[in-house]
Amino acid sequence: MKKNIAFLMTVSLLFVSCSDDFTLDIAGMFSPNGETITTRLQQSVAFNDSVGYIHIQMSQDDYEVYVCTDSHITRNSHRNLDHFMSTYNAAAAPKLAVHLGDLIDAQKNYPCADSLLHVGNPNINEPGATLFITPGNHDIYFKQWPLFREAFHTSVYWFDTNNGSKKLDLFICLDSAEGELGPEQTAWLKNLLNSKSKEGYRHIIVFTHSHLWKLDGSQGHTSNYALEATYELTSTLAQYGVEYVWSGHQHARQSVNFKGVHYLVLNATKDSEHGQSYMIASMSKDVRYQFIDYPGL
Repeated sequence: MKKNIAFLMTVSLLFVSCSDDFTLDIAGMFSPNGETITTRLQQSVAFNDSVGYIHIQMSQDDYEVYVCTDSHITRNSHRNLDHFMSTYNAAAAPKLAVHLGDLIDAQKNYPCADSLLHVGNPNINEPGATLFITPGNHDIYFKQWPLFREAFHTSVYWFDTNNGSKKLDLFICLDSAEGELGPEQTAWLKNLLNSKSKEGYRHIIVFTHSHLWKLDGSQGHTSNYALEATYELTSTLAQYGVEYVWSGHQHARQSVNFKGVHYLVLNATKDSEHGQSYMIASMSKDVRYQFIDYPGL
C-alpha cells in the first residue's frame, strides 16, 4: 500500500512539473471525466447543422495543406506552434491548415491557445475558416470539452474544396480523443462516406488524433483503437475510397499502407521534444507530402 501511495505521489509531481499552472486530476488521466464521445458527437452535429457545411473555394486545382499535431502548449512553451502558424501565414495561397490535436498540455492552458486563435483564422472549424483542429486527449480530458467547444465549436465535421463548380477534395474530421470513435460516430462516418464517395472527389482525407497502428505502449490506455473497432474502421475507409488518414498522438512519425489506405502518423510540435516536424501536403492530381523540421531549440 505504501509503495502504491509513493508511486502516485511521484506521478503527481511529474505531472505537476510538466505544465504551467497545472491542477492535478487523477481521475481525468484515465477517463474524460466529463462529456462522452456520444455527447460531443451530438453537440458537434447540431453545430454543423446550424451553421452550414464548409466549402472552401480555391483559386486553382493545386494547393497546400499545412499539418501539425501535439503542440502541448503552456503559457511559457509555444515556440514551435508559433513558428508553424507564422510559416503557414507567410505561405502563398491557396492553402489551409490542420492541427491534429493535443493543442494544449493540461488544465488551465487554454488561454495559451492564442497562438492558434490570434495568429490564425478566428473562425476555426466553421464556415469561412481555412484552419481546422480535431481534439486530442489532452484537449478534452480534465472536464475541458466545454472550453474546446467554446473555442473550436465542433469535434466531428467535414469540409471540402472546390475550384468554382469543380469539386476537388473531401476532408473528414473524427473525434478520437478517448482512443475510440464509438458506434454512433462510426455510423455517422459510414453514412457520410456512402453519400460523399459518389460525388466525384479527387481525394478523400480523414484526420483525427489517435492513431490506429500502435508503435509502443507509451500512450497507455489511449494508444490505439480496440481490435474490433480497428477492423471495422479500416474496412469502412477502404470500402469508400479514403486515400489518407492523418493522425498524431504517438509523437513519432509512422507510415502504414493497409487495404489501399495510407495511414500517416506525424511527429509532435511540442517545444521540449527534439527532432520534431510538421507536414506540408501538396494537393493536386496526386497527394505529395514532405516533413519540415522545426528550428533547433
